[in-house]
Amino acid sequence: RLFVSAIASTKLVILQGISGTGKTSISLAWGNFVKHPSCVASVQPSWRDRTDIFGYLNEFTKKFNETDFLAYLYEAGYTDEIYTVILDEMNLARVEYYFAEMLSILEMHSTKDWKIEVVQSSWPTDPKKLIRGKLQIPPNAWYIGTINNDDSTFMVTDKVYDRAMPIAIDDKCEVFEAPETDKVKTSFKYLDSLFEKSSEEHPVKAENLEKIAQLDRYVIDHFRLAFGNRIVKQLKDFVPAFVACGGDEVAGIDYLIAHKILRKFEQLNLAYIKDEIDGLVNYLEKLFGAGKTPECKAYLLRLKKTI
Repeated sequence: RLFVSAIASTKLVILQGISGTGKTSISLAWGNFVKHPSCVASVQPSWRDRTDIFGYLNEFTKKFNETDFLAYLYEAGYTDEIYTVILDEMNLARVEYYFAEMLSILEMHSTKDWKIEVVQSSWPTDPKKLIRGKLQIPPNAWYIGTINNDDSTFMVTDKVYDRAMPIAIDDKCEVFEAPETDKVKTSFKYLDSLFEKSSEEHPVKAENLEKIAQLDRYVIDHFRLAFGNRIVKQLKDFVPAFVACGGDEVAGIDYLIAHKILRKFEQLNLAYIKDEIDGLVNYLEKLFGAGKTPECKAYLLRLKKTI
């Protein structure tokens, strides 16, 4: 439910948590389920800029060294199938270095503007979809990053988290037998229509949007921290899909607040805000109802223990 809701709200999903919990496996399973295998791009510590994922023109040989990532995206431009790129262990290098241009492109409102310069000059022999050295980034592709937090990795910055939807997989579950599930040949157009339908049938209630606005004012007053319109937009896409998948509206709001808004507290001086955390827990209980925001409460109490 979280995974499907996440791809409804953004093109970049981050799966984070302890090693061996199935972060890469669920991404591969999604590609198999929609009958279009995912592309795995294993991030290397040496990655510094976009040439590491898109390739580069070798000035000596005059040949372009392409990557599987580039070939996969180029192919996506010819079909309406669902494409999934897995950036495996994406924080082995600095995400804001090698993926910076893609982060900016995917924020543009019109998909017509999703173009990236692959080469600076064009040739008569260029591939058909490479127009004046630029490639149109297809809207039917999603980017799933997996993150392990340890000494060998870099911290993912707020800029990246703001544009992504993080899913925390911190607990090891008990082994269980899953029933065989038929694959479903699903087009991007159909999946997108399902997301639009969920927004029409399960829009976030006005009273809950007002509560989120009140929370925004509370966080500004007590923590000197604000969240932007981007998060509110993601919430309006995430929560309806969460409800359409069988979830509760407030539970969806609770998850998004905990992992998109409260996560920002980690960049503050935790000793300074320690005395305010209990007040925020009580405020959330008062705002949404007793026991309605377990994700937020658990996150705040875990944060308090680190102080």
